[in-house]
Parts: sequence; C-alpha cells; structure tokens
Amino acid sequence: MTFDKKFFRQPKIAIPFLSAVTVGLLAHFPVMSSNLPNADAMSNFYFDQNMVTSGRWFLTVVCGISSYFDLKWVIGVLSILYLALSAILLTEFFEIKDKIAMGLVSALLVSFPAVAATFAYMYTADGYYLAFSFSVLAALLTKKYKKSGWALGALLLSLSMGTYQAYLAATILLCLFDLILLCMENRQVKEILFLGLRYLGMGVLGGILYFVVLKICLAAQGKVLDTYQGISSMGKMPLSEIPGRILEVYRDFGGFIRNGKVFYLNGFSFVSMVLLTVAFIGLAVVYMAYTKAYKKWVLWLLIFVFVMMLPLGTNVILLISSEAFYHLLMRMQWVLYPILAVVLTDRVLALYEERSREKKEEKKKRIHFVPTAALLAAAGSLFLIWQFVLADNIAYFNMNERYEKTYAYLLRIADRIEQTEGYYTGMPVMMIGVVDEAKYPKTDITGDVTERIYGATGDILVYKGEQYKAFMEHYLNVSLNVITDEDKIVEIYNSDAYREMDSFPAKDSIKIVDGVLYVKTEVPEWAVGE
Repeated sequence: MTFDKKFFRQPKIAIPFLSAVTVGLLAHFPVMSSNLPNADAMSNFYFDQNMVTSGRWFLTVVCGISSYFDLKWVIGVLSILYLALSAILLTEFFEIKDKIAMGLVSALLVSFPAVAATFAYMYTADGYYLAFSFSVLAALLTKKYKKSGWALGALLLSLSMGTYQAYLAATILLCLFDLILLCMENRQVKEILFLGLRYLGMGVLGGILYFVVLKICLAAQGKVLDTYQGISSMGKMPLSEIPGRILEVYRDFGGFIRNGKVFYLNGFSFVSMVLLTVAFIGLAVVYMAYTKAYKKWVLWLLIFVFVMMLPLGTNVILLISSEAFYHLLMRMQWVLYPILAVVLTDRVLALYEERSREKKEEKKKRIHFVPTAALLAAAGSLFLIWQFVLADNIAYFNMNERYEKTYAYLLRIADRIEQTEGYYTGMPVMMIGVVDEAKYPKTDITGDVTERIYGATGDILVYKGEQYKAFMEHYLNVSLNVITDEDKIVEIYNSDAYREMDSFPAKDSIKIVDGVLYVKTEVPEWAVGE
C-alpha cells in the first residue's frame, strides 16, 4: 500500500483545510490560549462526558479523544481540525470548483459566532465538532453512493445525534439545499425525487438507530432521560400540538434573522448580507435561465416545497422538544445559508465561463452580470467573515473581563469569610450566588454584540453555591463546605436571620447562625421593591 502525497495537495483538500485552520486560529486563538471559563466549566474541570441522560450517548467516546480534562489548547486545536474536515466535506458535497469559493466556505464555517458560543463551553467543543463533521458526512455519503450510502449515512447521523442532537438540522439543510440546486440545474424530476427518498430514508433510519442505542444505554446504566431542555419528552408530540409547534418554528426562523444579532449585528454586517442576498437572487435567476429550468412548472413546485421546508429543517429541535432553550450553541446550521450563496456563485460562474468559451463572440456583447454578481458575493462573504471574527473576539474579550471580575469579587469574599470570628475550614456555608446588581452595577460593555452568544455574556461567571465553591477551590485555593441540599437551602433562604442580612459587601452580609456561615450575595426576589 503506497501513500499518495498528491492527495493532500488537491485544491479541494488543501484550500479548505488551510483556510479553516488559518481563520480558525485568527478568530479563536484567545480562548484556546487563555483560561476563559464559563459557569458550567466549574463542574467540568474533569468530567467523563457521560451525558446519556441528555440523550448524548456517544459524547463520552468522542470527548475521550482529548481526555476528560478541560484542556483549552488541545480541545481548541482538535475542534478547528474537525471544522476543517467539515469544510473539506462541504466542498465535496457541493462539488465546489472555484478556489476562492472553497476558501470562503471554510472561513465562513469556522468564524461563525456559534463556534464562539461553543468554545465558551470548551470542555466539550471537540466532541461537538466531530459530531458536526459526522452530520455533513452523512449527507455526503447518501448523495454519492446510491446503494449503500444512505445506510452508512444513517449510521453517521445516529452518531452525530448521539453526540449532540442539534446537528440533525445541519444534515436536513444540506439535503434540502442539494435538492433545490438540482431543481435549479434542471435535472430529471425522477432523479430528484429518488435522491429525496434516499435522504429521507437516511434520516428515518438514523433517527431509529439513535433511539434504539439510547434505550440500550439507558437500560444498561439504569438511568432515565433528564427533564432538562425537554429531553425526556423528545420525539413525543401530541397531534394537537403540531400546528402550534410548526407556527413557533416559523416565528423563530423569522425572529432569528431579524433579531439574532448574528447576520445583522451592525451596519457592516447588514451591508454584507444585502450584498449576498442580492447576488444570490440575481444568480439564481441567471442559473435557471441558463439551464432552462424556469420552463418546467413541476420544478418550480418542488423548489417551493423544499424552500417551505427550510424553516422546519433549520429549527427541527423545536419540533423535537418545544421546551428547549434554543440558544446560539444549537444554531450552527445557520452558517449554511451564506455558504449556499457562495456555492450558487461557484456554480453559475463555472457555467458562465463554460458558455463564454463556447460562444466568444456573444461574450463581447453581453453585460457581465455574472462576474459582477460573483464579485458582490465574494465581497459580502469577506465582510461577513470579518464581522464574525470581530464578534468572536469581542465575546472572548468579555469572557476575560468576566473572569477577572469574578476572581477579584471572590477573593474579597474569601478574605471576609476567613476573617469572620468563629469560622473554621469545613464549616457549613450557605451561599446561593446571584450578585446584588445594586451593589455591583453592570459593567459588561459588550452586551450589544454578545447578547446571543450564550456562555460569553454578563459580568460574573458564577451564580450558585457549587460554582462559587469550585472557583474558590481551583483558582483561590480556598475550600468551602457549601450546602447543596435543596431543602436546607430553601429553609435558610426563607428564614428571618437570612432576610435581615444585607448583601455583600455590607458588614452584616456574612455571619454565623446556628453553626452555619451565611454568605448573602444577593437581594432575594421578595425584597425587590420593598
């Protein structure tokens, strides 16, 4: 067996890989080279990622590649490599020919702010992005291999869902995009429908495999699905709820476009999206004119059906679980929309150049709309990539600010605790953790940018006792015996002694009551407005 070095020198391999790695490091180096944790990281310094109760039965396997420690650099590098793999797979799936288009697709993918949102949870990012590459590969295999591809795709889709269910949406969108492009290309209706059936078969079988393995893993470990994010009701949708959920899917789709603060973050990103949208619409018209697809009503009908299915595919998680908190971490599939504009540009430009070579005399008389539209699409993509990179780094800027403020805040609390007369190491400590905003005014200056980048927002990164305990142990070398029993917490929270205390840093915010150290950092809800 010989090793062919030329394989990796192919443009469709080398360009997406180098673009993804270069832009990935440019955008995400701060979070990879520094300790920028979020609240959940306080319980994930070391964690085996056994999340079977959340339906993620394969997460422990893929995260085990980097060990179960929160290793920022190792996990970050692996994540970017997995994203580079996804970029290569996307290049192959869409059969991109133009080298610039290959680079733009990779750069859009790796710079998308959903990556920053995922990197805010760095301890699990590598597992998630390997799952994303599985979701892309599932669609690719189904498309490329008529006989066995759909079964292999189903297996990969089940592994992807077993790692992070949200990437099912990416597979669905890729399938729908491919069918739309085939319609615009004027392929035979029979060919389009048969491919659609293969895609559907892959999705159904993949879902069945996912649920079968999930049931086996739950039974083997003696566990049940968690109620968090509506996981326990996953896949259970009464018929009476279907119209309401579908309506919510369309509402969320339109709402995220308008107010998601990803595509329309500022004037520059707005211009970028206008350029991409105008170029896409114009090139779509030209493409269907070139291929004569506009003459067949059945193709128009199929395009309409597939386009109407896009919101459902994009927000499939809301169909699976209406209780899900649908944050940016779960919206990685949205990057495929600007990528589609680049893909269409690549196809129309290739067809334009081919026909221009065949009819050189007509080329001289023709208004060069296609090259102009392609230039607009490239410019829009570049502007958008730069805005994505800026948004990522603004998020990391706030994560650093938040860590520093949390460190300073808890250092003061730790000092006050140790100076409290009668306190000893190991004494039970009552600590809820929410900060009194009146005592510590909001200083996060990045909110307009990071509002939707869940995990990177706010002033203080801890908000409950267990997180305070973990932060102090790992960063301040202070041990606290924080009370975690919920009944005991509620009892103290509602006691007169706790009610009468002022919040930190007031003099009476820390005191010992009946052998328990009370640390009051917040104003309870019942005190607001008094």
